[in-house]
Amino acid sequence: MTSPSQDTVDYQTRACVVLWSALTLLWAVLVMLLVTGLISLPQAGQAGLDWEAAGPAGLPSCLAVCAAVSLISFLTGQVTGNVSQVDKLWSIVPVVYTGLFAFQSCTPRLLLMFLVTASWGTRLTYNFWRRGGYSWPPWAGEEDYRWAYVRKWPVLNTQIGWFLFNLLFISVYQHFLLLALTLPALSAALADTDLNIFDLAVTLTILGLVLIESVADQQQEEFQNEKWRRIRNGDTLNHPYSTGFVNWGLFSMSRHPNYLAEQLIWFFFYLFSTAATGQAQPSCQNR
Repeated sequence: MTSPSQDTVDYQTRACVVLWSALTLLWAVLVMLLVTGLISLPQAGQAGLDWEAAGPAGLPSCLAVCAAVSLISFLTGQVTGNVSQVDKLWSIVPVVYTGLFAFQSCTPRLLLMFLVTASWGTRLTYNFWRRGGYSWPPWAGEEDYRWAYVRKWPVLNTQIGWFLFNLLFISVYQHFLLLALTLPALSAALADTDLNIFDLAVTLTILGLVLIESVADQQQEEFQNEKWRRIRNGDTLNHPYSTGFVNWGLFSMSRHPNYLAEQLIWFFFYLFSTAATGQAQPSCQNR
């Protein structure tokens, strides 16, 4: 790796560390203010959820989309033999679900939730595209190499076993999992509360984590591109390329910094519902 590139990686890494520290400080201050009573969340009694309003809030539309894409993914996988159809929709359908909730309710909180979900989806879609994840026709392309090993497992190595696994786990379970990730938007749609400082903190945190993910993606992409360039040219793979995996920049601090940020994104996305209802687990409205 040349010196200018190393300088760029070091600058990116330091910037991400500063951003991470700032977000940590932000939440430390917010928690301290919340514990001391200087700020508060909405009262649970004011933010009880009327689940009978889930229909107008957009849940039926989301369930219909989820059922449709599950069926399409299953049938396409069965016909083509490529069961990696869900991967192509992974970064898209959560944006659609949050968009449906936002379209039905159109509140400032839902618009913020759609903004952060769209930012997350744009980053992941772009990274999937540049790594060859999309092709034409859309059902073509390479299957995830791990499914070849899963096909060899007992029961799954039978025709009926793989049929059921593709239907229930690969297609149905994964798509409903993606829908479940966005259900805090339903709580936010049903809660009749104004924006507060926690909504803004969650928004800034998620956008910051998306930025950290993007930097990690780029560092990994540059490492792999250079490694494979040297392999194609027959060059000797010196350290760090001889290790096979990126271990500089953010990856010198975490084996999977983008995966760490990914898990945190959905944790903080859930906090939108807490900001809306004042409860860690939203309850039904008392009648």
